[in-house]
Amino acid sequence: MNQSKRALPNLNMLVRQLKQDVTTLPTAMRAVFNWQRGVTELRTLRPATKLMMATMLIVTILGFILGKDYSLHGWIGLLTGITVIINLILVDQGRLTNYSWGIIACAAWLTTAITNRLIGDIAAQSFYLVMQFVGITVWHRKMAAQADSSELTGRKLSKLAGLSWFILAVLVYAIVLHFSKQLNGNQIYLDATLLPLGIVGSVLMVNGYRSQWVAWITLDVINVIIWFNQLRGFSPAAASMLALQLVMLANAIYGAYLWFFGQSAHRHDA
Repeated sequence: MNQSKRALPNLNMLVRQLKQDVTTLPTAMRAVFNWQRGVTELRTLRPATKLMMATMLIVTILGFILGKDYSLHGWIGLLTGITVIINLILVDQGRLTNYSWGIIACAAWLTTAITNRLIGDIAAQSFYLVMQFVGITVWHRKMAAQADSSELTGRKLSKLAGLSWFILAVLVYAIVLHFSKQLNGNQIYLDATLLPLGIVGSVLMVNGYRSQWVAWITLDVINVIIWFNQLRGFSPAAASMLALQLVMLANAIYGAYLWFFGQSAHRHDA
């Protein structure tokens, strides 16, 4: 009974927070899609981050050219690559406008996943698209509460919470694998990992946990394998998507460094 009484105020607090987030969503959306803020957040990136972004864009464009897939799906693959890179670079430094690029990237990637019949990827990208709007409200609220509202400060995840998310990921993997078999998806054992890893990475990212990068690095390694296999089978937009996965993996390693070590060093220098 006492536990129920303690749980009730927490539930009420969550409901109030949810209502507040929904109410402030239009304000947060205006901040995310403010072109002046977007330009400023790109212009004020660290030199190393700008170099990483330039390298990733060049590799993605070269992958598109060498792949010689100039069909509609090929161009969508290139659009996906460019928008994902800018989104990820802004996430690396905890910049709010990452979500404006993220919405475009998720919509474009979803189109490519549907074309390639990657059931797990379709589910993952649909989830990511919804989480963009959740992230907008949560990041906007958390950054407003910080002394420095220009970048979101990373948080540490407890071991118990980490174990709980691992168990959830295994359960979701089993469910996705079952449906992938029923729907005759491609590379089902690898593809089924994308949604659970994406759920864990997205939720941890929205809440500002540094451990998100463990999920993203694992997911990117698996995606490299998936799109390499798709390229060998001459699938639509596979060359562009493989190039994108390689640069995403490099970015995830860089992002992990920034969130685990770079943020504290940056605050100390400031």
